Amino acid sequence: MKIAIVGATGLVGRIMIDELASGDFDIPIHKLFLIASGDSAGKKIRFKKEDIYVHSLIEQDIPAVDIALFAVDSALAIEYVPKFIKKGAIVIDNSSAFRLKENAPLIVPEVNPDLIANSELIANPNCSTIQLVVVLKPLMKFGLAKVFVATYQGISGAGKDALMSFIKECKNTSEHIQNVSLLNILGKNPVISDELIPFFGNVIPAIGNLNSCGDSAEETKLKLETRKILNIPDMQIFVTAVRVPVINAHSEVVFVEFECEIEYKEIVSSLQSAAGIEFDEPYPTPIHVTGCRKVYVGRIRQDTENKKIYQFFIVADNLRKGAATNALQIAEEIAKRKPV
Repeated sequence: MKIAIVGATGLVGRIMIDELASGDFDIPIHKLFLIASGDSAGKKIRFKKEDIYVHSLIEQDIPAVDIALFAVDSALAIEYVPKFIKKGAIVIDNSSAFRLKENAPLIVPEVNPDLIANSELIANPNCSTIQLVVVLKPLMKFGLAKVFVATYQGISGAGKDALMSFIKECKNTSEHIQNVSLLNILGKNPVISDELIPFFGNVIPAIGNLNSCGDSAEETKLKLETRKILNIPDMQIFVTAVRVPVINAHSEVVFVEFECEIEYKEIVSSLQSAAGIEFDEPYPTPIHVTGCRKVYVGRIRQDTENKKIYQFFIVADNLRKGAATNALQIAEEIAKRKPV
């Protein structure tokens, strides 16, 4: 198969290349195209034993490929995804541009692979959504009444520039102090851009712009995407998304209220036997999960006052299962259906 990675030099794009090079995915590759926008074009990236030239997205002709893996922002996805589809590609898009479109299935292979069917465009869900639905799927049989989620999301989820800024802050605490002083000068509750908010030693209880109801963009994504993937349009889900000073991997504290009381052993058994889940007690952490492909679950507790409520701690590598790995798992499903 001919495969293209669009956005090959970004955080997710580089992980896609590394994951493909591992040979762990059942995707026959006869030709790999690496494509990027901006100054990254023109470089060469090592893939297995070959140095592959990175083409410019803007300048080059759209190649004819079987599968195009997109890891660019929504604006570029909206512009270029249709062009790749017109050239015959099946596109797996990692941006938020098409996730809620009716004609674009939102896929997590452990949850709803059958919806891929003959789609020309498949949307890769938001990173925090993916790890949540992988855990909720095997619990649906017990009846989900309400779901409460608080996310603790690593800096890598904000992109390469934010990650480099955070690393710089960690190395240079004096710069961090200057940034904090700037915030104080601007006022106790200044209205400023995200770029001026320091990550080091800080917790930011909003990811993305706030809407008129006070929900952040990340919270809205998680709500709407979870409902779409699980096919529960009226699902009661309540979310607070938080950026924390962790380099990589997202954590989630999840409270699930079931329709009736469920035995603890039934919950544990369902999770242990589910695809894509690693049962990790007493609890998983971002450092230990970074570099892994599964969703890790621990600290499973039944509420002592309301036996219908269970609490979970969920961690996953947001660049892998939350993005690149999930996209490649989708590509595997396509490869099964598509003749070489």
